[in-house]
Amino acid sequence: MSDFLSKFNKKNYDDLIDEQDENEKKSDKPVDAPKKSEETASALESESIPEPLSTRSSRRDDAVEELEIDPDYQKKRRRMMWLIILGTIIAFALIAFIYYRAVHAEVEDFVGSPVSDARTWANKNDVTLELSEEYSMEHEANQIISQSISAGKNIRKGKDIQLVSSLGPDPEAVIPLPDFSEMDQMEAQNWIEENKAENLQLVEEYSDDVEEGEFLQLTFRESDIDASEYQRKDSAAVYYSRGKEVFEKNITIPDFTGKTREEVEQWAETNEIEMSYEEKDSNSVEAELIISQSESPEEKIAKRDKMEVVVSIGKATEVPNFGELTIDEATTSYPDLSVIVKQRFHADVSYGGLISQSVEAGTKLTEEDDMEITVTYSEGRPYMNDFRGQLEGDLPRLFYEEYQSKGADIDYIVKYVDAPEVKGTVVGMSKFNEFVPLTYTVEIEISNNASVAASPTEDFEAEDDFEEADTVDSDD
Repeated sequence: MSDFLSKFNKKNYDDLIDEQDENEKKSDKPVDAPKKSEETASALESESIPEPLSTRSSRRDDAVEELEIDPDYQKKRRRMMWLIILGTIIAFALIAFIYYRAVHAEVEDFVGSPVSDARTWANKNDVTLELSEEYSMEHEANQIISQSISAGKNIRKGKDIQLVSSLGPDPEAVIPLPDFSEMDQMEAQNWIEENKAENLQLVEEYSDDVEEGEFLQLTFRESDIDASEYQRKDSAAVYYSRGKEVFEKNITIPDFTGKTREEVEQWAETNEIEMSYEEKDSNSVEAELIISQSESPEEKIAKRDKMEVVVSIGKATEVPNFGELTIDEATTSYPDLSVIVKQRFHADVSYGGLISQSVEAGTKLTEEDDMEITVTYSEGRPYMNDFRGQLEGDLPRLFYEEYQSKGADIDYIVKYVDAPEVKGTVVGMSKFNEFVPLTYTVEIEISNNASVAASPTEDFEAEDDFEEADTVDSDD
């Protein structure tokens, strides 16, 4: 077989085709029967009698020469080539499709979906998400409004996709409020939902006078807001009636006298009683214990009913009107109070009159309160004293103690003059020994005589004269 294939080439193939055509032509001519019989007989003999090797070889060559060639070979060959080409194209297309699918992602429909869903998809498919925001009446906050690439289209991984998310309704938008008094509760609710007025609350409240479902009132958190200029961000509440609430009087009131306030508060909270507390001082009942109650014990009361108890704040000291007391009486008459008395100049309140007290008269103070009270009495109008003869160094202290510490803005200016008095001695004032305003500046003359020295005692007169003479000599 290998010998046959090695010899079989295009030239042999053409020779065989030509030979086959000649044989077909010869087969059309008649053949004598005796010759056919002879060939048959010789064939039988050849089958029964072994042939020599050389004879077999020659017959194999004859068989090669008699090989029949398929006339459709060329067609089959071309068909095979087309199949190979088609298979190659399909393989390349499949590889390209797989690659395309690997580097691309199909965009989903994000409109109306939460932003978190889009972020999850973007992270999963390696797509960069560019998110912008805008107000929308149709979409809730954090919902996608639109997308730059339509759903179903493909986007290459690593690329960007732009999404617009909703911020919800614009809080700055002006939505004039309707007249709720002409709307029932259901109509008001529908208006709130249609306009997405989330800060406008619909509140139901019991009312003894208004029928259920009817308008009660409209309130704003900011009092300066007008209904025609209402913005979505403004907080407001529209109240509608729940009708009259009726409770059965089936709660027994205990005797709270002598009990603690904490016990009353716990009972009121458990039974939903609107309890009010009045504080009152008492010399006999300890602090935080109940003195009396508005409703008698063992009576029946209904839920939400009102009741009052009086709570002791213990023994109290009533703050007096210190305007009726002198300075000495203010400091000695009320030992339970810590009274601090101050005196200040005043242009309108005469000397000894009360200017102010830190705690109002009539206030009752207990041990739990701050018992310190500051009382300020008037010094009247400031009086400018005669400071002549005083030393310049003492003036700051004198003016502070006499005037500034008592509320008078009185100051001085210094003028140095030649005078026989010792240097630094006050020798003159522009005003003294008379009343001055609360704000005033006085001119003070100070001696500038450096030639006179002070002699505090007679024992040192000689020594001072000696020092003075010595000074004169040194100057010369």
